[in-house]
Amino acid sequence: MCSARPAPELTVRFARRAAPALIPALVLLVLVAAFGVRVWGIGWDGYAALHPDERHLFFISRAALDALVDPANAQLGVADWWFSPMSPLNPHLGDRSYVYGEAPLLTGILAAWMLGITDWFAFIPLARTLATLIDTGTVLCVFLAARQLASPMAALSAAVLYAAMPSALQLANFHTVDTWLSFATAAALVPLLALASRPSTGARATLLGLCAGAALGLAMASKVTGLVLLIPAAVAVGVAAHRFLGWRRAVWVSLAGLVAAFVVFRLANPFAFAGPGVWGLALSADWIDDFQGLADVTASPGFPPNWQWIAGYGPLRLARDLAVFGVGPVAVVLLLGLRRSALWPLGVVPLLVIATYVTLTAISTVSALRYASPALPALAILLAPVMQRLRPALVIPLLAVALWWGAGAVRLHDGQHPRITASHWLWQQPRGTVLTNETAWDDTLPTIVALEPGAPYRWPTHDDWFELQNLDITAPDTVEKAERIAAMLARTDLLILSSDRQWGVMPRLPDRFPMTAAHYAVLFSGQACFELVWAGDRGYPLPGLRLNDLWAQEPWRIYDHPLVHIYRRQPCYSEARYLEMLLRALNTPRP
Repeated sequence: MCSARPAPELTVRFARRAAPALIPALVLLVLVAAFGVRVWGIGWDGYAALHPDERHLFFISRAALDALVDPANAQLGVADWWFSPMSPLNPHLGDRSYVYGEAPLLTGILAAWMLGITDWFAFIPLARTLATLIDTGTVLCVFLAARQLASPMAALSAAVLYAAMPSALQLANFHTVDTWLSFATAAALVPLLALASRPSTGARATLLGLCAGAALGLAMASKVTGLVLLIPAAVAVGVAAHRFLGWRRAVWVSLAGLVAAFVVFRLANPFAFAGPGVWGLALSADWIDDFQGLADVTASPGFPPNWQWIAGYGPLRLARDLAVFGVGPVAVVLLLGLRRSALWPLGVVPLLVIATYVTLTAISTVSALRYASPALPALAILLAPVMQRLRPALVIPLLAVALWWGAGAVRLHDGQHPRITASHWLWQQPRGTVLTNETAWDDTLPTIVALEPGAPYRWPTHDDWFELQNLDITAPDTVEKAERIAAMLARTDLLILSSDRQWGVMPRLPDRFPMTAAHYAVLFSGQACFELVWAGDRGYPLPGLRLNDLWAQEPWRIYDHPLVHIYRRQPCYSEARYLEMLLRALNTPRP
């Protein structure tokens, strides 16, 4: 990692409270603690792969691992594996679609291959452990980058602040690309801030440019939106040119950085290129088609995950969720103390990272908190000068509150996932129980679960224990749908709502789903003759306080703490009466 001595420090209160020799020990302590709380939660779902994006990476990884040990591929060379569009490692091969960066995917595959891990339930903890290591690296990068702006103790406080951010803690337990993008962003800020903070020789400036470019290449190989880091990178080089480098040397540093970025992207995201061979630099048609398909899906009003945004989620709600569950309230309070003098010239670089990713998330058709994840380490870095001005007597309780707030995310990953505990309850029901789930696109119950530690996993269809039905509740409201729902409910023993993805959104689209809205209204009121017999609602479990977060955006809640309801049909249920009610909501007389 490239770093530099800090610029002359401001007048400080929280600057030299620790002996210089103590700082490395404190940094190590923070890193060990950050890794510990992250790796402790990797079994948050009992390794059932309940995060759909993560599950997609697992399926592709499993296919690649099978190919690596297949004797039929023994004759393939390095170029065939890494630079050929026909490589078995290519996630875009054939009918497969992959729209994430390839660096996290390929790193997980190669790590498993080198360790001889091919079993699904062994690969999941390995891949998630890699994510925790990467995010622990982000904590270190926050310290190194903040050190360019503030004193060692203030930089350490910034690292602690990032380590305790709820979204950072949550994402560190998912084998997805967002944690990697956050790491690459923080890693890029280290040499960029070093470059802009003090004079550099030509060789040192070039080395910093190469380091920044390599981090930029990794960002793009983690997620295509890493490309927007070019904006703060250009500003950092411009600041360095104005203050120390001169424009001629700045151009050379920029070229070196761009070359490094391209080389890293070519090596770490090899299947974005058509090949064959390392010099086949035309963009892959399959890679482009996958992103076009993603654009079509995210713009489609018929795709159920889009309904939460169509039903209304504006920038103010995004700002609220970022403040509460993204960075945490302490970071917001500290942000109020940010002075203009801290922004220019160095603070503008992390500020641009924050502004770019938050704006990109706000204007996207999908405004998920994880899309703004690179803003989290950048904000912690930006806040280091604020903490430097504060007395230790104020900084310490603020960090304590931040740790308490982040503990809610840690406690979410204590193994008490509502879908897992609900599945354990379902397996206690007698053989032949008729279970009715709402839709196939959301996770159905029971999910994959081991009833006892070390016991074999059970699948929903295991031993034909249950009779399974699916309401297909997300289908358009029609007479046929009404008849199907009424008939299925007449046969069911237990009606399962494995999350609020349907009942929390579809009634907010009354012109489109009037019948479905009526269905949920009578179900929740008790008029449907279904009794609630099991409920799992963790909220945000702060130590000593449970915060109801049902108002927060769906992606924050749905993967690791969905709201689960299970209803039992009562003898008073009448198929004819229920059908009549549904048809009345459609303004359609009963045939």
